Amino acid sequence: MCLNENPEIFSKNPIFSQPKMLKKLQVQNFKSIWSDTVELGQLNVFIGENGAGKSNLLEALAVMSAAKQERLDIEGLYSKGVRVAKPALTCSSFHGKNPKPQIEISLAFQREKQLMTIKSVLETDKTDEAVVKWKDSFEQKAQEQEQQDILKHVLNLSATEDKLKLMKALSEQKRTEKSALYHPIQNYLIYNLDTKALRGLSSESKKVPLGINGEGLDILLANFSEPEFAQLQEYAYFVNWLDEIVLDTEDLMKFSHLKQSKSISKLYFKDKFMMKKENIFSAENANEGVLHILFYLALFISQKTPTLFAIDNIESHLNPHLCTELMRVICKLAKKTNKQALITTHNPAILDGLNLNDDELRLFEIYRNDDGHTKTRRIQLNPETKPIKAKLSELWMRGYLGAISKQF
Repeated sequence: MCLNENPEIFSKNPIFSQPKMLKKLQVQNFKSIWSDTVELGQLNVFIGENGAGKSNLLEALAVMSAAKQERLDIEGLYSKGVRVAKPALTCSSFHGKNPKPQIEISLAFQREKQLMTIKSVLETDKTDEAVVKWKDSFEQKAQEQEQQDILKHVLNLSATEDKLKLMKALSEQKRTEKSALYHPIQNYLIYNLDTKALRGLSSESKKVPLGINGEGLDILLANFSEPEFAQLQEYAYFVNWLDEIVLDTEDLMKFSHLKQSKSISKLYFKDKFMMKKENIFSAENANEGVLHILFYLALFISQKTPTLFAIDNIESHLNPHLCTELMRVICKLAKKTNKQALITTHNPAILDGLNLNDDELRLFEIYRNDDGHTKTRRIQLNPETKPIKAKLSELWMRGYLGAISKQF
């Protein structure tokens, strides 16, 4: 009995290719998000006043990611970049709203001309304890239904051997389809860089190839292919003093006293303005900006990094003018390397690197409504109005885009 002769239990054209892009995110009852829907592009920037819920939106996607990896314990959530709280605080808590014990998250992925939807319903019976493990009741029910469908499908077969073979083949096909569909979301992470991690002085995140705080940058760069490294070198102009990136894979330079502390990073830099005998220094001694820039470029260039990820506070430690150029570059890189990103910022200069005439580059305001619920509003250019000469950064600072405090 050939599997392809009995495909009616699933789609007539089984899906084995990976989805191209996350198009829609729906969240209910998660932290400050009572109910919200976001339609995403390839590169998405979120702005809003402090406490509006920008990070909560990123975390909702991370929780879904952990669910599809079956890692809904504290360690699994922390490793994604989620700020873990007890369930009573993780579920929304608002005046005038009856508490709900379930968090619902739905995603719609674009695959060719189809939208493929996946969902999680997260719940736990220990709402007031700090250390709990959530369960995805929707996924559990879906798996049970799949098994029932498979059993019904094979009952009409006469040969017992054929039944067993078909059940195994159908189950394997369904696992393959799910693996392809879940792959982008399973690898999703929230990157929130810490300079100590970039310097190799801390290694809290064990994610590979890049930790969520910046760990592993030297290792990823050491494993770049020649085309990837050549692409990275195209952006050497970001750092005017940079002559060369040096990767001491054998870790021999530490014996020359080029590292004074306990850094585990094997990343070094050559300064073109320094004397040749004393022009190499370690990541431990490099300025924060070059480390952050190098991390973001590596993240978008590498084929080993996730295809879907978030960056919280991308502007940290970066000059405003550098922020603008960085955004221009990563918008191009995202399309070139098929990356999709959700980015938060408080720096108006980031917005000047966005071309809002491109529908795949999107800007959103995150705000709290009159009931305190986090809501999302897309900011778009009106094609019927005359072009505005002012920069987006200026419009934001003047209050025309929203995303600023109304208290003063």
